[in-house]
Amino acid sequence: METKKNQKVKISLSSVTSPIIAIIIFTCYSAAFASMQQSVSDLLKARKYEGGVGIVVKDLSKDSVIVSINPDTLLNPASVAKLVTGAAALELLGLGYTHNTRVYIDGEFNSDSGIVNGNLYIKGFGDPGLGPERIWLFVQQLRHRGIKHVKGDLILDDFYYDTVSVGPGFSATDGSRAYQSIINALSVSFSAVAVHKRPGQEIGSPIHVDMFPKIEGVRISSSAKTVGGSRGRLDVSTSLTSGTTQILVRGNMAMGEKPRYTYRKVWQTWETFGGAFRAQCSENGIRIEGKTVRRRVPDSLLAKPPFHTFESEPMPVFINHIFKWSSNFVSEMLLKTMAAERMGAPGTWPKGVTVMSNWWEKQGLPGELQLGNGSGMGDVSRVSAAQITELLSYVHKQTYYHDYVAALPAAGIDGTLKTRFNRSQLIGKVRAKTGTLNSLKVTTLAGYMFVDGKAYAFTIFFNNAGSGQFDNWVMQEEILEMIANTGPRMWRRR
Repeated sequence: METKKNQKVKISLSSVTSPIIAIIIFTCYSAAFASMQQSVSDLLKARKYEGGVGIVVKDLSKDSVIVSINPDTLLNPASVAKLVTGAAALELLGLGYTHNTRVYIDGEFNSDSGIVNGNLYIKGFGDPGLGPERIWLFVQQLRHRGIKHVKGDLILDDFYYDTVSVGPGFSATDGSRAYQSIINALSVSFSAVAVHKRPGQEIGSPIHVDMFPKIEGVRISSSAKTVGGSRGRLDVSTSLTSGTTQILVRGNMAMGEKPRYTYRKVWQTWETFGGAFRAQCSENGIRIEGKTVRRRVPDSLLAKPPFHTFESEPMPVFINHIFKWSSNFVSEMLLKTMAAERMGAPGTWPKGVTVMSNWWEKQGLPGELQLGNGSGMGDVSRVSAAQITELLSYVHKQTYYHDYVAALPAAGIDGTLKTRFNRSQLIGKVRAKTGTLNSLKVTTLAGYMFVDGKAYAFTIFFNNAGSGQFDNWVMQEEILEMIANTGPRMWRRR
């Protein structure tokens, strides 16, 4: 039987040993991370990483920075800039925000005959998700409303944005790659067209070329032939020729090659939307007699409820596009939408940048935000590693955090990180936004790492540092693995 004296001794020992254990653990923990800064610095030095390097890693559970190398140096973030655009859009527009494309009719509509004795107006509000399937659904809804025949014109109102379709940092003339997308309040299929190619049955026969979606007015010019063997050489591009987008296919395709798509930008704005919309109408039994023209919806029609409203998908769908697949198009559409919503139409790039800068300052985030666009494209943006890590720390405390982190690519699993970290212990444990501008020697990575029940926010910027993109990827992976493996073994779950 224990005496009261023995019980008092146990209680006394317990009250003493608990603080001692806590002190020992804290001391060991601090010592482990005190060496982390030096370990990362030594690794960079050993690999001769000089120049534009910025690294900040924060332990979110302790709200403490554990690695800080050139934290305040302003560097080109490339597509890591989309982390700012995504957070601002989720906060300023909201999780439930939708872009509503509105349809108006002037003249008389007979719902029995399906005839519109007048014009069909479509007013766009920057829906980034009007891809081929959504345009088909849009037309189906109008058909279900009874429209069969429009005797007037198809009139498109894209004045929710300004007429500047090429953003800062984008090329107005060079290249036809889909990431150089043009921006308009009535855009279709990410301002791109999927060019499908398949070989012919015989050597020397033309290859078969098609486009998706169908766009009236877009022409295909192909001189490509079928050749023997297992691989040919094809060049697929688009150009603005005689005022219309033309798809150019040159070279050859081997009989043994599988059919495939190549994605290229379109060079027109509202005309492309009109062409895709008319093509779907034609395929689904809606005839439009008149021309496609650009004009504002009259105030007399705007004063009445629209004939039909086509609602976009919700905001998290678009955050997924800009994070997982690094969509420049969606990023810039959201930037101009924030501009129009917060500062009034038309949405412009200067307004959008101002809106995000004001939001940044209002939330007490560090420094001055210096973004030239919403996607990080080109050489027009500068932020620091400390700024991005603090943004991630801020988002971690917000109600939309789970939507935000779920949209980020998972290391070794999907999105732009699908082929990275595939031999690492961090597969699925890193959720991060990539950034790459090869022409400017920019490789960046920022996001969250989840290991041993802990969450870290990190930013790793390389501008003109290291020996190339692949080596920079390896270095980013090694730095994160080094941090993940820090700490006494007894604290780590196995």
